[in-house]
Amino acid sequence: MKISTPVAALAVLVLASVHLGLAFLPGTPFSPPMNAVLFAANLYTLYCAANVLPGRSGLQVVGFVGGYLALFALTVVLLDKKPLFVLLLVAYASVYGSKALLGLFGLFVLCFVVLQPYAFETFIPLAFVWVVTWRARGEASRFTLICLAAGLLSLATVLFPLIHLSLQDSAMTLWRTFQREEVRDALAVSLGSALLASVIVALYGVPLAYALARLDFPGRRVVESLIDLPILVPQSVAGVAFVVLLGPGSPLGRSLESSTGFHVSGSFVGLVIAQVFVASPFLVKTALTGFEAVPVQLELAARNLGATPWRAFFHVALPLARRSLLVGLALAFARAVSEFGCVILFASSPVSAPILVHTEFLRAGAADSRPIATLLLVTCLWAFLMLQLGATMMPFALRRPK
Repeated sequence: MKISTPVAALAVLVLASVHLGLAFLPGTPFSPPMNAVLFAANLYTLYCAANVLPGRSGLQVVGFVGGYLALFALTVVLLDKKPLFVLLLVAYASVYGSKALLGLFGLFVLCFVVLQPYAFETFIPLAFVWVVTWRARGEASRFTLICLAAGLLSLATVLFPLIHLSLQDSAMTLWRTFQREEVRDALAVSLGSALLASVIVALYGVPLAYALARLDFPGRRVVESLIDLPILVPQSVAGVAFVVLLGPGSPLGRSLESSTGFHVSGSFVGLVIAQVFVASPFLVKTALTGFEAVPVQLELAARNLGATPWRAFFHVALPLARRSLLVGLALAFARAVSEFGCVILFASSPVSAPILVHTEFLRAGAADSRPIATLLLVTCLWAFLMLQLGATMMPFALRRPK
């Protein structure tokens, strides 16, 4: 049953009058200034309801009144925060006409009123889940939306510690932390070595991925499985393996030291080697998926038109797979810059950012290591987002054949 304009206005007017009358009764817990504020808030609520409720069903009118009473019970009866009730009432009346905004308002009340002191770190992921699910509702069934919402909520739960960490320190605290020389040096070492490791992985990983995508030979599946080996092997095991192979006590390590005077273990080169090992699967597998999505017929057509295999690769396959390549580069960079287990055993010097966080935590505890960890998190996220943005917006710097 649809509610007409006079009925809706009358229902809300009665509700406002009842609360206004209760506020002015003798012995009321509301002070006179608060009575005036409540009266103004009720008048505004009446105005919003008169514009929103006409033509709505009776259930929606009941929902509006129920939301009003729920806010009153939560903020006034349970929490005894009358000014908060006024603020939330004005916001509630303003957004009731929009289901999307009403959902965000409900999450805001849940997080900032109920889930203290974790308000911001709960509201951000929950609002993201709500917005994404709401925008996808027109193209998906209810079951698919439930799966999407459940998956996003699970992802938000997994990422909650990082969200909580990122909100613990102010921008001024992070800036003071960044001004420390050892922090800047560690970040520079991590970013520089990770960038170099990503380039090295790309130099051999992209050709390898292209060959695996275009060739079908005995043992191809074995090669693909071996590519995943750095993911499967514990990084501490990889660190010990590198020490045994290239450490000062190994034959190869002694040979390099006697001939060149250079120690691979505990050097920048050792750090890059460890990062190349852990990052390689992420670029190779992503590039393989990208090349497999490029139709072979396009390269054959280019060959028939006179292009050499090199030109067909650089001007057809590589540009068409550029999104996957850039995503793989971003993943490889992120994995390299965050490596700790292999690095601390094989190349703990120069000090990278993850090593500095670990050292600071052992020296002074979580309170002093937290700003460094947050700064590393923000830096890594910024670099990762820039690389991901480049996967969709940056043009590929290759010329088309003339």
